[in-house]
Amino acid sequence: MSSKHLQLKREILRAIAMLEDYTTAGSADGDMEIGSEALKNCRGVAFLTSYTVGFFGGGTFTHGVLIAKKPGSEEWSVPVALSGGGATGMFGVGYKEDSQVYVLDTDEAVETCFSEHSVKVGLTASVSLGPLGRSIDGSAFIGMDPKYVNGKEARKAVGVHHYSYSKGVFIGAGIEVSYFSTRDDDTREYYGLNDPAVPDAQLATCRQIIRGEVVIDSSAYAEVEQLLSAVQFASGDERPGAM
Repeated sequence: MSSKHLQLKREILRAIAMLEDYTTAGSADGDMEIGSEALKNCRGVAFLTSYTVGFFGGGTFTHGVLIAKKPGSEEWSVPVALSGGGATGMFGVGYKEDSQVYVLDTDEAVETCFSEHSVKVGLTASVSLGPLGRSIDGSAFIGMDPKYVNGKEARKAVGVHHYSYSKGVFIGAGIEVSYFSTRDDDTREYYGLNDPAVPDAQLATCRQIIRGEVVIDSSAYAEVEQLLSAVQFASGDERPGAM
């Protein structure tokens, strides 16, 4: 089993734990609890862990997974891998680790925020002193994949619902610019879709997996089944394993 396979497996298991933290009344604070209606009506959810180091400025590294409903359907896709990085122009000192959940209300938000390439720009403030803290931001995601309207290139900015707990010793506020992308190679490695005999341009992409254009048997991956079941349960569907 490759290191990429193990890493994505750990990220899926972490997503399950994060979902419980944000949807269980006993675990989630009132202002950070994600309601069942929000999950039931949304089109995608990203589970991310980010690490920030700051000393009057800072850098951030992010990794995690995205699940989304297939276009025109209520069926969830299997998770795909995400990563990102960025810089903060802030007055900030310390180190923090953020557990973040992004709830995406529309198919357009899924496409813009985490499909292949996107940039997040916003104002952020964070206080972490010990095992639990708060990160607050007002952000917009801008899709970097070229799209054309009436023959002209256009880029769409969308807002998202962002929930975040942090831990560490950090205090700061300022402007954050982060870059996100899907990890196609890691995702293919996990699902056994890498084939050295197939040209890279013909290999499956995360976008195709999210859209349901690539058939993957989720029952072959116990942690994937657990995540999909957990999302269904948190959405108010109490049938174990329901799709």
